[in-house]
Amino acid sequence: MNRHELLKKFWGYTTFKPLQEEIITSVLEGKDTLALLPTGGGKSLCYQLPALLMEGTVLVVSPLIALMEDQVKSLDSKGIKAMYFESHPKSLPLSQQLDNCIYGNYKVVYTSPERLTNEHFLQQIAHAPISLIAVDEAHCISEWGHDFRPAYRKINKIRVVFPELPILALTASATPKVVKDIQAQLAFNSSQLFQQSFERPNLAYKIWKTEDKYNTLAQILKYHSGSGIVYCNTRRQTEHLAQFLSRIGISSDFFHGGVSAEDKREKLEQWQQGTIRYMMATTAFGMGIDKADVRTIIHMQLPETLEHYYQETGRVGRDGKAAKAFLLLHQGDAEELKNQFLRYLPTAQELKATYKNLCNFFQIAYGEGVDTLFTLDFDRFCDRYELNKRTTLNCLEQFDREGIISLNPVKESYMRVKSKCSPAQATDFIAHQNAAAQLLELLMRQYPYFFSESVTIEPSKVCSSLKLSKERFKDAIEQLQHRGFLQYTIPSAHFNVIPQIPREDQYTLKSVLENSKVLYRQKKHKIEAMIAYAFESNRCKRNLILNYFGSTPSGICEKCSSSTCSHDLEVEHDFENKLVQLLKATPHSILELKQKLYFEPLALQISLERLLNQQKIKQSETQKYYWIYE
Repeated sequence: MNRHELLKKFWGYTTFKPLQEEIITSVLEGKDTLALLPTGGGKSLCYQLPALLMEGTVLVVSPLIALMEDQVKSLDSKGIKAMYFESHPKSLPLSQQLDNCIYGNYKVVYTSPERLTNEHFLQQIAHAPISLIAVDEAHCISEWGHDFRPAYRKINKIRVVFPELPILALTASATPKVVKDIQAQLAFNSSQLFQQSFERPNLAYKIWKTEDKYNTLAQILKYHSGSGIVYCNTRRQTEHLAQFLSRIGISSDFFHGGVSAEDKREKLEQWQQGTIRYMMATTAFGMGIDKADVRTIIHMQLPETLEHYYQETGRVGRDGKAAKAFLLLHQGDAEELKNQFLRYLPTAQELKATYKNLCNFFQIAYGEGVDTLFTLDFDRFCDRYELNKRTTLNCLEQFDREGIISLNPVKESYMRVKSKCSPAQATDFIAHQNAAAQLLELLMRQYPYFFSESVTIEPSKVCSSLKLSKERFKDAIEQLQHRGFLQYTIPSAHFNVIPQIPREDQYTLKSVLENSKVLYRQKKHKIEAMIAYAFESNRCKRNLILNYFGSTPSGICEKCSSSTCSHDLEVEHDFENKLVQLLKATPHSILELKQKLYFEPLALQISLERLLNQQKIKQSETQKYYWIYE
């Protein structure tokens, strides 16, 4: 079959998206290629379809485990054989995974960049029938790109193993400086660059300044039709927002990394089908999801970088119809962003201490630890060494980016259980022979230190051992806690940690300490650019984005919230008259007006100030406005 027949058979499309076919042609001609396609532009097809036309296997380097899993499932559902190298307690040994890659006739194989720092892995992968190397999220290779991962700098080691193979580098966004850095770091033999315009002509960028973000959000969601995504910087806020909106009758749910895989599938399906209109989510939501009718994107806080903002706003209006991206802003947001992403960047001393504590926690001796799987109870680790959790997580993530360790969240849920009774009391209770008694007996038998210290249990294994459903397990452990036999807590996180290099304290962290300075400079630069974009009110928002990515705009967009493009503030039809009629009828607070009218916050402020100055309204002691003019 030719490329068009494959496109129709496996993906159900009759035509390619812009630049896809040109990129595929370049790849099939054996040329090193850099493709910049926006979110929703179909980057994965640019290596997946060539995999069906080429002999052997396409090796895809990706930093995101979840994305690898999703891509493999998607390809398998299409009948295309795919796999990824796993670092999981229940996964096959690496040697067996390598054998599968070499002899299993896979068309697409995914790996993390950290794998390519392992000499044994490189020696073995050299025997695989690799025909193309694809580097996803290629901006990670540049210290000037967002999400810089130093391990990406070592991807070019694969060129030594496969010197004749072409490389396809893919990313959604990159500045001109990052483009050059990607090509240099991957040692491109030619400079085939395919770049789709960063302009999104159907998208209006709106920045609303407000001190009451929750009720302003409710106004937006009530007024606009279609589906939407509301981006939050914390998991807790996604849950609070979903509860708030549900209470006032707005169809919504939340989605973040702490949601179980089963619940994620259900929530995503309901949102895609329109059963849930609005999803409150952390930033990864929407990646790889092709939902055409998303009309509204709202950011509750400043995103970390303009690159993140551009990608996240790119998940709206993929059908080409008019769409809006709102950023809700208040004066303290700039300082909050700096605190969130700069304040907790670890110092050299904190990096050294965290690495030493990690090795001691796992009892890793000097020169040991490589490729050994450890499970990290993050709360217990931080409690034992009296560490700041946020700074510590940043340390671990930096070790992961540098290829010092492999760090992945544990999918299975865990509980920490502490006995609150004596062995004699427990033995007496076991005689009851109900589910709670069986659970207590299992804890006594399988955990020798149950009566002296906290123990960590995996509920799924306990359910399997006792043949209990999840509901009966939950009832049993809550009964034991209620009756004072034990106390349980659910830790905030568990991680699988696999050291990638031996423990050598004075040498292991050399690159980490050097790159931490680069990381700080890069983060500071990106944050300052994001703040400048948000608080600049006199320049076209679209043009600010285009300039940032090295494009030269023509004219202005005439639809964003800047003073150059929007001469009128955004309000519903006949807003002034409706406002007057409401105030004539009965006194209203600003919140009550928000619940009845749609308006940009500044529009109401201007209208109320004008009516006050004209002495047509007054403000009561209870902060309500009422009509006095005859």
